[in-house]
Amino acid sequence: MCSAVSAGIVTSFPFQSESRKLSAKTIPEIQEERKENEARIAEYERQMSELGDNMSNEKAFQEALAGQISLIQENISLLNQELDRLSNDIIRADENIEFLNYSIIERQKQIDESIELFKKRLCTMYMTGSNDNLISVLLGSSSFYDMMTRVKVVNNMAEYDEKLINNILDDIESLEKDRNDLKAEKQSLESKLSEQEIKKTEKTSEIQSLNEKMSQSQAVIEQINAQQAKIQRSKEDAESLLNELDKQELEIQEEIRRKAEEAQKRYEEEQRRKQEELRRQQEEENRRKQQEQENIYNQWLEQKVPQPESIPPPSEQDFIWPTPNFYYITSPYGERWGTEHRGIDIGDAGIQGGAVCAARDGIVISVNNSCDHDYGKEDDCGCGGGFGNYVIISHDGTYSTIYAHMSYVSVSAGDYVEQGQVIGAVGSTGWSTGPHLHFEVRVDGYAENPLDYVSP
Repeated sequence: MCSAVSAGIVTSFPFQSESRKLSAKTIPEIQEERKENEARIAEYERQMSELGDNMSNEKAFQEALAGQISLIQENISLLNQELDRLSNDIIRADENIEFLNYSIIERQKQIDESIELFKKRLCTMYMTGSNDNLISVLLGSSSFYDMMTRVKVVNNMAEYDEKLINNILDDIESLEKDRNDLKAEKQSLESKLSEQEIKKTEKTSEIQSLNEKMSQSQAVIEQINAQQAKIQRSKEDAESLLNELDKQELEIQEEIRRKAEEAQKRYEEEQRRKQEELRRQQEEENRRKQQEQENIYNQWLEQKVPQPESIPPPSEQDFIWPTPNFYYITSPYGERWGTEHRGIDIGDAGIQGGAVCAARDGIVISVNNSCDHDYGKEDDCGCGGGFGNYVIISHDGTYSTIYAHMSYVSVSAGDYVEQGQVIGAVGSTGWSTGPHLHFEVRVDGYAENPLDYVSP
């Protein structure tokens, strides 16, 4: 198993620890290299985890072996104790046998003496004719008392002989029994001792086998530890390279950010310059258009328009609002876009096509009704000097009003109009971003705030 793991480590993602050139790389190249290193690190972590599991298994196996060895050693210790006891028992049995042999020798001597004594008595009885002993006693007795005494003596002698023989036989039997018992006990102890010696040998062999397994397991653990150390070093090398790539990527990003800031500053400066140039051009264009409008107005103002005999003199009434029902002012009189806005713009909702009425009685002195660009636009369409379709009305030679960006004009130059008379419709002609009416009030040719003369 460990060899297979080792082979997997050698063949999987071979890591080269040589220093690698990190300069002149783009961020995508660095990120791709970082991605490869992250994959290597993940593989190293997987291998280390697998080796950790294997080492855990080996350690568990070692713990089991250690427990087994401990129990076997404990059994061997118990066997040694048992062998010691058996050896002591055998020694004691040998001592008992030796003592018994000595006792047997002594008792054998006693038995031999008893036998010799008995032999002598048999010889004596044979020499004295012991078969007729009782008859001799009876015939040789001098009296009944003597006879009885002689019979008693004979009987006592017979009992003694019988007892002597029985004792000799009992001693011989007892000695043989003791000798056989001791031999049997010694043989049993020696058999047990032999069995225990065999068990001890088996246990010792088993311990040796388990110790070999323990050594093999320890070798596997050491090999796994070595592989883990190698993988850890490879992982650390990959992480070091990854950190270096991160550092270089940050440096490149910082350089990009710095250059982007510089480019943004240049862009903003260029935009400000363009806006300033555009504003200046716009101001010049506005001044040009205002001058053009002023010239148009002055040209028509200087024209001598014949006054019809039927035209009544100018009235003294006040000016009225030029767009009935529409009162929202989208751009007031005054400064606007770097120039002066010389009127007001009325651009209420739904004003497209609404009626435009004369603010006061007067004579139409100028009309432009040729612009057909009636829609919102960003640039000047070039019609009417930017006013598109417009009307200029003179009131008693002092006041005049201008109505511009109209959709169409319904009066002509030289017409006399009354206050409130419809002179056209609201539109978005000329330079107009949406439908509205540009309305001006001029006094002796100079623009003044229309709200000083009209009120919504």
